[in-house]
Amino acid sequence: MHSTETSINLTGLLAGLMPGYLQSWGLLDVVALHSTPSRTEDTKFLSPLEHMKLVRVPTYGTLILQNLSSQGVVIVPMHVGFFQVGAQNHATSHIVILGAGRTQEVKDCFCIQQSQGGFLKEAQQRFIILPLALRKAALDKRGTVGYARLWQDIDGYNRRYGIARGGHLERFLRPYFSRLLPYRHALEIEPGQVGAAYFIAGKLVGVEVAPNSAYWEDIEPILTIYCYGSAALLGERRNMQAVRQAIDVEGLSDIDDLARRLAETREQEHAGRVKLIEEVSGQAWDFSVEAETQGLRIVHLTHGEWAGQMVKDGQNIVYLSAFRDVTV
Repeated sequence: MHSTETSINLTGLLAGLMPGYLQSWGLLDVVALHSTPSRTEDTKFLSPLEHMKLVRVPTYGTLILQNLSSQGVVIVPMHVGFFQVGAQNHATSHIVILGAGRTQEVKDCFCIQQSQGGFLKEAQQRFIILPLALRKAALDKRGTVGYARLWQDIDGYNRRYGIARGGHLERFLRPYFSRLLPYRHALEIEPGQVGAAYFIAGKLVGVEVAPNSAYWEDIEPILTIYCYGSAALLGERRNMQAVRQAIDVEGLSDIDDLARRLAETREQEHAGRVKLIEEVSGQAWDFSVEAETQGLRIVHLTHGEWAGQMVKDGQNIVYLSAFRDVTV
């Protein structure tokens, strides 16, 4: 389902952005985010899919990442997971910034397979983003060490799906991948889109913003399938219901009248979702700078149930990932 975009310029946390169309699939609603004329798309920020390489895993819980480009900066998305053929797969706990041609050792990563590797096939997707229900735990454990420290959370997550115990994320991904993949095809990327707001059963659960549209085109399918698609499936399992406004057919005259009422209903649904985005964006968020590198600041942010990280270039937010879990 698609609905009309709006010309509203957002303020607060999402200043410099404006909402686009609303699309829906099952319990998942997505409102596209576009840059306003005041927000310049900086092409120095490169797609991690094309320019980031996992060089090796010297020890469990430690990843060596490399920016393959001699020009430009790679912002490694928060909670990105790597598929390794025949080896245990790992995920990061926070944002990593790689300067041009730089190699960096990241020591506070998670092993997301409790035993031998090879269960997750690279052919499915090169990277994943951790499911929404695991991201708060992963973020809270940043800066600590111990490759097994997310296994208990993965075990609890799998149990919510009625899956066998253990810290094996593949025990969820393998049987559910065929149900996750349709989210990628049902929700389209709009021209010039740089982010999105994600809703589960009518509740805003995530806001994701990329430095530019090329970056977003690469990261959006991964976010939609693994992070927010998984949350929608879990919401279905929890018997959460989609929030859709019924069309008033009283006194319906003809097909044109039906089309008009359908358009009005979609516009009202879109306006309701945008209002929720505005409310969250305008809240008094708590910010703390966690690192500075390449002239950029990595900032941790919280507000109530919400948590996340962002990258700021001066006063401009070039990357943002903020979320909350409503399927608990």
